[in-house]
Amino acid sequence: MTAPLCYNYPWHALPDSLYPRVAREYLDYGVDTFVFSDPLIKACIADPERLSFLRCFTRRMGVKFVATHSPFGSTYDLNIPEAERRPIMLKDHVRAMEISAEFGAKTYTMHVGAYHHCTKHIPVQDLRPNAIASLEYLLPYAEKLGIVIAVENSFEPTNSAKEVYDLVKQFDSSPAIGVCYDTGHAHFMAPYPWKKREKYASYQNNSWWENGIIEEANALETLQDYVVTTHIHDNTGYSDLHSMPFDGTIDWDELMPKLFNCPRVLEHQTEINFSDGSGWAGQALAPTGGYSIKSQVETFRKLGFN
Repeated sequence: MTAPLCYNYPWHALPDSLYPRVAREYLDYGVDTFVFSDPLIKACIADPERLSFLRCFTRRMGVKFVATHSPFGSTYDLNIPEAERRPIMLKDHVRAMEISAEFGAKTYTMHVGAYHHCTKHIPVQDLRPNAIASLEYLLPYAEKLGIVIAVENSFEPTNSAKEVYDLVKQFDSSPAIGVCYDTGHAHFMAPYPWKKREKYASYQNNSWWENGIIEEANALETLQDYVVTTHIHDNTGYSDLHSMPFDGTIDWDELMPKLFNCPRVLEHQTEINFSDGSGWAGQALAPTGGYSIKSQVETFRKLGFN
């Protein structure tokens, strides 16, 4: 049986009055499971009234937030080095996991971290102990809450499939550790014969300042035994566009059976950027006006989800 699909949506960009309307549209398509995004979970940590609003909203509409993307970035990633920030970061992650568990979330996706390597030029080996220490602290809380921390592969040296595998494997005696397999990030890093190095987005070259870009074949094969959730989106192989499946160059007919057969997978997640135009990742592949809920639901059903 296919693991359930959780839909991402930019709830944080809506006024409260529109939450029921968006939920109603999804419900009319038979969709009631969603992802706690980074901005949404951070708002709940910071503001008890926001948390209360979401409790009332989910009860009233009969929808569920059953997967969480943790707060991330330069002040929240697992490997941040600032001694004064780390206790606050860890406390916030514990609170975010508590909220996630309250809402019934099974997974809590986290980034190892790229900011301090890519912009501060701190070597990978100097940041790695911070990520290990963070997981040592957080895993007992995750175990108690019955939630799995899913470490996500990305497209920087600190988040490569190999780096994620080596990190997670150190804790594989815990039931609360796993991997979030990101399809777009893996595709971005894959050494396809049609790729031309000069076409990579500039931030990719900047990220690999130490030894140049090291492309990574077979990311899913490396991580598959630990995959508990996925982020599903597409791109052209050259930038992290978070496009709708079939708009980029991923071979979905080949990939989806492999994702469905990961032995530990608990759920899958959509992770498309709904917006059109140009953003930090490059020119979006979305049509004018961005992606619709209708196109999102229909596309993911084409991938094999109910």
